[in-house]
Amino acid sequence: MGLASFLDGFTRVLRDKARAEGALPASARHLTVDGVRGWLFPVTTELGDAFRLFLYFDGAAYQVKVVEPEVEGRFDPHACHLLPDARICLSAEAGAGMESLQAAYARSVVWCNGFSVYLRDEHFPY
Repeated sequence: MGLASFLDGFTRVLRDKARAEGALPASARHLTVDGVRGWLFPVTTELGDAFRLFLYFDGAAYQVKVVEPEVEGRFDPHACHLLPDARICLSAEAGAGMESLQAAYARSVVWCNGFSVYLRDEHFPY
């Protein structure tokens, strides 16, 4: 890793921390899991379902993974916008992620509410 790459990564972390303070719930925790820095945060849907999500930058875009409940590999990705590795499909291109932390957070909350409906009715609202 060159100095420029290191500085870009360091700058992104500082910028993301500032943006996360304004966009994510106060209970969000910044942590590193398996070498990946991100934010763990809760979402409670309109139907009362509780989720814990992990938002992170993968080097190209912001991704959000469902930590709780356990959903990895359990659902049809085409039916509920959930990739087999428990990442939420946030964009039209599967696995592409979002350009901003704020957009990834907003779409993940919308997804949680849609997934709550999917769990009850077996259809994802559009």
